Amino acid sequence: CVCVCVCVCVWFLVSEQDTRRLIKLRAANEVLFTGKRNAAKAAWKAILKELGLLGKVSTYQMSKKWDNLKRRYKDLKYPPVGMETAADGAASWPWFHLMNDAMEGRLGDSAPLLTPITHDDQPPDPAPRARPAHQPLPPDYDPYPEGPGGDGCERALAERLGGLEREWEMVERERLAVETERAGLERDRAGLEQDRGVVERDRAAVQADRQWLERERALMEQERAALDRERELLDNQRALILSSVGHSGHLNPLDCLHSKTIF
Repeated sequence: CVCVCVCVCVWFLVSEQDTRRLIKLRAANEVLFTGKRNAAKAAWKAILKELGLLGKVSTYQMSKKWDNLKRRYKDLKYPPVGMETAADGAASWPWFHLMNDAMEGRLGDSAPLLTPITHDDQPPDPAPRARPAHQPLPPDYDPYPEGPGGDGCERALAERLGGLEREWEMVERERLAVETERAGLERDRAGLEQDRGVVERDRAAVQADRQWLERERALMEQERAALDRERELLDNQRALILSSVGHSGHLNPLDCLHSKTIF
């Protein structure tokens, strides 16, 4: 069988001070990561030089560290549904607030704007450790996809990282748009709640007026019934008087006295 060298990641330790400077430098030099070919690699070289790590840490390793920082921040900032309690870890992760400022564009002036390193007179990236893997080569294997001495792997990696950066920026813009729309909806909801309160108060006032009118109507009905009873009583008395006059032809003094007493 033929041995093929497979690249593996080399873990490295970065001090807290370097991590803090890395976050600020990466945020302040966002404009260097344009997504163009080799732009990310040149920008990372400039950042590594500023950190004093050029030749000690590869651009790939540093970009992976930045990706890990962003992934951890995103998991704490936007936890999956059902995992909201995991967001409490943001208080214990020392880089959450600094990453939050970086992701929301508040660190633009926190570090100097660097010049990308595009020439080859700088120390090359340290070669990662390799281990042999015994596996057969594919039939169409080409050891020089970009020609002898080409940097096809680096170019492909840079293009992939650039694509991820653009995708992340698009997601951030969409998130900001959603947040803005949500804020507008909250304002509309607050306005509707105020209108609902006004309507409820008006409804209560109308109900109180209706109850007062019902009571007034009931009193009027009672007074009308009393007047009807008095009118009926007067009609009966008048009929009695007229009946007495019709039978006798003259008024009986007692009837007159009785009538005067009645009236």
